[in-house]
Amino acid sequence: MRASGMAFQAKGEVLERFGDGGQRVRVGKFVRVRAGEGFEKVSELMEEVSLVYPVVMKPDFGQRGQGVKVVKNEEEGKRWVEQCEEGFLVQEFVGGLEFGLHWSKGPGEERGRIDSLCGKHRQWVVGDGVKTLEELILGDDRAVLMWSYYSKKYEEDLGKVIGEGEEFVLAPIGTHSRGAVFTDERGLVTEELVRAFDEFGEKYEGFCFGRYDVKVGSEDDLKAGRGLVVLELNGVMGEPAHVYQPGYAWWRGMIDFVRHFRRAAEIGNLWRERGVEPPSLGELFGLVRRHCETDYLEIDE
Repeated sequence: MRASGMAFQAKGEVLERFGDGGQRVRVGKFVRVRAGEGFEKVSELMEEVSLVYPVVMKPDFGQRGQGVKVVKNEEEGKRWVEQCEEGFLVQEFVGGLEFGLHWSKGPGEERGRIDSLCGKHRQWVVGDGVKTLEELILGDDRAVLMWSYYSKKYEEDLGKVIGEGEEFVLAPIGTHSRGAVFTDERGLVTEELVRAFDEFGEKYEGFCFGRYDVKVGSEDDLKAGRGLVVLELNGVMGEPAHVYQPGYAWWRGMIDFVRHFRRAAEIGNLWRERGVEPPSLGELFGLVRRHCETDYLEIDE
């Protein structure tokens, strides 16, 4: 990955390195669409790989869930594509449980490690047949913290009374910055799970440190290392996301971050000993500066 995935790494390019994956872990089916290609091209590419709605559309370059949308039909797809002025992915919508799984395996090491496993949960509010959506959001301890985002996203629904017992999903994708709830699930890590990702990681030559976004049917399947679908892979900046569990102590999170980047540095040093030249500090600073100056795609949902 460019600068080990520090910034400006195309999601589709990373996923293509794994091919179709394997029996236990596979890459979610997707197509890449170049900037400027219209919806007719999207439909053509989807047909070639048997992609059907609902699908997920996301910018090929992006961060923190910006521009990502679950598209239910052609009409929604056309609206999304019309707003997108850059290359993007159309990816199969995979049901089940979602996790952020950080795997690493240094050059020369016999087996890898999973040091972080984060559960990603949709956020919703439950109606009582009396309160409006606005009142439910403002009355929820967590949802109210995302008021500036939700009030814009659901502007037309704020005055709607949500029926008794009805769930209104506020965060349909597992992105923390879009309201999803993260939990520490490291207790679910097993030898079989590690082995499954050791095998999968070997398909990407030179890859040895990063966080996968994965879907799986159940916790039993997760622990058995089977039926796992990779949606995305983040490189060196893929955080140990379990630290964002509500109530997770700040000091514990900082310790985990230190361990996380120490591991990255150790693996980087092993590659340098094998003759791999890292980017210069000037190149890295330039990349970070460009990242900070970029307005990532934000699509009206």
